[in-house]
Amino acid sequence: MTRGVLAACAGAFLLLAVVFAKDLLGEGPGLDGIPPLKPEYSDPATVRKVPTKMLFDGAPCASCHEGLEPATGNPKEKGVFHEAKKLQHGRNQHCYNCHHRADPTDFSNFDGTPIKLADVQLLCAKCHGTTFRDWNLGAHGRRTGAWDKAKGGPKTTVCIACHDPHWPVFKAIQAAPPPHVNPRTREAGHGEKAGHGEAS
Repeated sequence: MTRGVLAACAGAFLLLAVVFAKDLLGEGPGLDGIPPLKPEYSDPATVRKVPTKMLFDGAPCASCHEGLEPATGNPKEKGVFHEAKKLQHGRNQHCYNCHHRADPTDFSNFDGTPIKLADVQLLCAKCHGTTFRDWNLGAHGRRTGAWDKAKGGPKTTVCIACHDPHWPVFKAIQAAPPPHVNPRTREAGHGEKAGHGEAS
């Protein structure tokens, strides 16, 4: 590359730097003039608190179930303690599709082997295999932390951090607004172009 070409490139770069720095092409505000996204749209907290032990109305399940014979039938049909528990989970209208009959502190696999609360995602995987695969690969659920494993790596929240296991479908949630457009780019509002609602 000749000195003339290098000088021309350097001159063009400096000219463009001045144009953008001084906003010679327009009167738009700088990046500081673009309001940030409201904090409620980027809250790192999960929707639900993940329990560390099996509780019902704040009491450990074992406080009533310990020492009892393994239950038979569906407790909700017996008009006992759990009758007020709302259950809207597709075909899972039976407590023991998920809960272990003999040990109320565990969940149950298809073959009756226990699944610990700490491994609750394995319980959900029994019926939601493709969603579990996506969750395992980071395409479903909430990931926090860092992609760089040297900085601690990503942390994935379990299913029940977002979904109520007895009523997993979410109520309607207000979506975040479309991204702001930098006025210096002179582009139309993202919302108008992409059909996402009002322009920002």
